[in-house]
Amino acid sequence: MNQTSATNYMRNFVAFSEGRVYKRAMSALSYEIFFARFYEDLSYSEFERVIKSVELHLEYRWSKSKAKHLEVRTLVDSYRAKLASQVVSSVYPDEVPKPPAEFTEGAVKQVTINAYERDPKARAACIDEYGAICQVCNFNFEAKYGAMAKGFIHVHHKIDIATVGESYQVDPINDLVPVCPNSHAMLHAEKPAMSIEKLRKIMEIKA
Repeated sequence: MNQTSATNYMRNFVAFSEGRVYKRAMSALSYEIFFARFYEDLSYSEFERVIKSVELHLEYRWSKSKAKHLEVRTLVDSYRAKLASQVVSSVYPDEVPKPPAEFTEGAVKQVTINAYERDPKARAACIDEYGAICQVCNFNFEAKYGAMAKGFIHVHHKIDIATVGESYQVDPINDLVPVCPNSHAMLHAEKPAMSIEKLRKIMEIKA
């Protein structure tokens, strides 16, 4: 790396820490390496600023050259999903991501409590299909709270995971659905959880 590149990287790092836009591009490989390390070493809020900074940079690059930088955008989206999973896990312990090689769910393992394996890739695929919008009430966290809430949403398993006796291959499109925390709680007001359609009808009646 020459001196100019090193200087640019240092300036970018300062922008990362402050969550502001930077103008000098970096390679997709650099982002991949840095994100992996940042995700391990930084706090939630610190890494959130890094992602915000990169998103602002991508918007800047698009405004100047219409460059899409799809590889970097995909990387950013994947880490956005991981951050959202961290928030969800504080409310629903069974949503803590445990990344297996495939979309495999259901195998109960003993930790301090029983937890089901979850694949963050399945969650990300679900959100990619439906968007981070509640499929019951259409609530959109980003639209309401701004960039800090981008990608935040719960993911509800239509199949009652507690009744699954052995691992199965989850279909992120047909088995999972994004919902807001309130709708998620109401879905689980019944055992087994009520259907999305039933909760929608309840809302329509109350409207």
